[in-house]
Amino acid sequence: MNEFWKQFIPAIITGIIGLSAVILERRKKKAEVESAESSALSSMQAAYTTFVYDLKLNYSELKMKVDKLDDEVLLWKAKYFELKNRINQIDQVDKNETDIPPTD
Repeated sequence: MNEFWKQFIPAIITGIIGLSAVILERRKKKAEVESAESSALSSMQAAYTTFVYDLKLNYSELKMKVDKLDDEVLLWKAKYFELKNRINQIDQVDKNETDIPPTD
């Protein structure tokens, strides 16, 4: 039995060391993957935050432009109705003048 152990002890020790190396390598790869995933997640979060900030900025700029255009539309509407009323007044004056028969 002593002979048996003497013969296979180097193989057993080599097997244990190899198995330990495989386990350690798996743990190392798992840690690297987790680190990469964490890094990727952080990068995606930063990109998303930047995207949202830019989108809000663009939205604010466009909202200001739309508000300005709404104000201009209201101004032009008021001018349109003012001119329309003047034209109607002129038309009324012209109708009244043409309704009067000549006195000659």
